[in-house]
Amino acid sequence: MKLFYVACIAVFLGACTNSQPKEEESLAENKSLNLSEKDSLSFFLDHYEKFFATNFNVSECPGAAIVIVKDSTVVYKKGFGVKEIHTQDSVDVHTVFRIASLSKGVTAVLAGNLVDHNELRWDQRVKESVQTFNLKDKEQADRLQVNHLLSHTTGLYKYTFTKLIQRGLSIDRIINSFRRKGVVASEGVDYEYQNAMFSVIEKVMENQTKKSFETLLKERVFDPAKMVTASSTFSDIKNSTNVALPHSYNHYSKKYKLDKLHKNYYNVAAAGGVNASISDMGEYLKILLGYRPDIISKESLADIFNPIICTSNKDTYVNLWDGVTDSYYAMGWRILDYRGRRIVYHGGNVNQYKTQLLIDPDNNIGICVLFNAPNPFNGPVMPTFLNYYDFYLDMKNK
Repeated sequence: MKLFYVACIAVFLGACTNSQPKEEESLAENKSLNLSEKDSLSFFLDHYEKFFATNFNVSECPGAAIVIVKDSTVVYKKGFGVKEIHTQDSVDVHTVFRIASLSKGVTAVLAGNLVDHNELRWDQRVKESVQTFNLKDKEQADRLQVNHLLSHTTGLYKYTFTKLIQRGLSIDRIINSFRRKGVVASEGVDYEYQNAMFSVIEKVMENQTKKSFETLLKERVFDPAKMVTASSTFSDIKNSTNVALPHSYNHYSKKYKLDKLHKNYYNVAAAGGVNASISDMGEYLKILLGYRPDIISKESLADIFNPIICTSNKDTYVNLWDGVTDSYYAMGWRILDYRGRRIVYHGGNVNQYKTQLLIDPDNNIGICVLFNAPNPFNGPVMPTFLNYYDFYLDMKNK
């Protein structure tokens, strides 16, 4: 793994001697940086793009999109490849993808908005809002709080009721099924990743505000953030005229083929049902970097990024990243101790879509990458971004 990163940096250095990199339209948007900062940032962006474009082409993945935000400005935004294999229908910056489990972070932002408006508390008990909720261990069900739902520390075994999600049961029916489910740990002491239990937060929010989860997302996050193509239903993506369609990969033929959009996880939209373009995700990164206090206050943003449970001993891929010493889960977000600073991260995987988002709060930069197919290149995208950015910082500080 470390040899891979050494090779990446070698490519980065080697690229410095090549011909002038092409200009990106989004760099012109960045007028808040002084000339020397803009030039050095342009250097970093151009060479990260070379890394991405080269590996994307080698992977033969049908389509992808990237956005990078520095401070409050989109400094890079681009689509790669096609929406559908064997066509010339290119992915652009407004092409909609399923963002999969990045939805969890969006849900946490919405929860923070409700906290800011005194419509929700992090320590609020689930049954205070959802009286029909129960577990086999009724006492533990009585104690469960909002922060337990959002941090995967409810005490249930990982991925509880995934089969019910895939069968298309509504969140109400899934909630009714929890009453027969036992726990494997007390609340707040063990991390076990969830989708169904995480999405109980939808009913908490709906009962607190008397509005649907879909409406809350639209009114509190998407509309004010100008995430104009973002949505949270299957019908929204199905009816869109600019969608990156999902593709599966056959390991025997080593070929991609078109897959179908399916309804799975829209029944638990809080966990995996948000749709968005890379332009939408650029606006969303501004929220996460703290530049939209009208949507979520800096205090609530700090709350959702505050580590709740250590995941360093769990079999999660982020623990294999070069430079990561410890990992945690906060509320809707993974938190990584990385080379002396804290990184906020999440990945997603649903219906063949692969998605990743990372922010480096200390350096006020964030990136989101969306793919419409599984590919081996998905893994190195974020750790390589961090390696390249650290190299850029070293150059800048010399």
